[in-house]
Amino acid sequence: MSTAFASGDAPDVFLINYREYAPFAQRGATDPVGPMLEREGVDLTAYYEQPLRAFTYDGALHCMPQNISSLVVYWNRGLFEKSGVDAPKPGWTWDQFVATARELTRDGVKGVGIDSSITRMAPFIWSNGGTIVDSDTAPTRTTLHEPAARGALQKVVDLIGTGATPTKDQLAAQGLPEQFMTGKVAMFLSSRVEVPALREQRGLDFDVAGLPVMGSPASVLHSDAYCVANTSPNKAAAAKFIAYAIGQQGQTITALGGRTVPSLRSVADSPAFLSPTRAPASSKVFLDAIPQLRHTPVTPSWPEVEDVIGTQLQRVFEDGVPLDEALAEIRSQADPLLAKP
Repeated sequence: MSTAFASGDAPDVFLINYREYAPFAQRGATDPVGPMLEREGVDLTAYYEQPLRAFTYDGALHCMPQNISSLVVYWNRGLFEKSGVDAPKPGWTWDQFVATARELTRDGVKGVGIDSSITRMAPFIWSNGGTIVDSDTAPTRTTLHEPAARGALQKVVDLIGTGATPTKDQLAAQGLPEQFMTGKVAMFLSSRVEVPALREQRGLDFDVAGLPVMGSPASVLHSDAYCVANTSPNKAAAAKFIAYAIGQQGQTITALGGRTVPSLRSVADSPAFLSPTRAPASSKVFLDAIPQLRHTPVTPSWPEVEDVIGTQLQRVFEDGVPLDEALAEIRSQADPLLAKP
């Protein structure tokens, strides 16, 4: 996308995650869609507020959210039944989650897969009363080393230490979604994006559950939105397309595909999304998490900061590097990025 803009060949409309659009908005590469959609008669009050806030930059709605996913636990019903383990219950605790993962770890199966990205760690940090950065709106430094955040990360490290998660070699050989699909991992954490591929896996009986709670319930927003390039010669047509795509018919089509949690409330509450006849039967879990959704910082340097955090935590999770060593590296590498004007 950056290459397309740099070469003068930017698309009229593009879909991007809220964690990645700020650099485009900062340099004026996008035109705010809010006024365009108002002219198309779009009623923003019909949509969930959380993704609208995430795509608001300098007081303007820059891009129009297509979806509002949360992080959930995907679980393999067959492996649970084979191990005699009860299905996850709403509001389960972190200790119950760990116990479940350990019970499921047998006969070549690992109980759970958790990757090192901040989008996987953030809900547990928040649930444990911690923070990721010093300010949600204008961050200048990371806070993962502070007691509540560090405590949450240590609990994840302790879970990995039980042997209930895939090894570095297993992860190098096959990604977590693929290990889940082939019955090598009984649970893994992800957003709604996994559903189409999981539905196609023959013989896989899966469902979703809410995240385990360390202190208070928390989850992290996963949302993509349609943006309009400021160089587009077709802005009126672009606005009409977006209005359709995020409208009743457009969101119904995408909801039926399985990949998205609709940002339009009426479609999210409709059979197009909630139908219990198609896996996952418990799709309402995604909607139940919406009141607890928070988003990671929307700031131009955030994609680089995310990379630093993910790389350092991966060293802890897979290579056994001491957590405090990695946290010191995160402060050393990420804080200067956040401090840049």
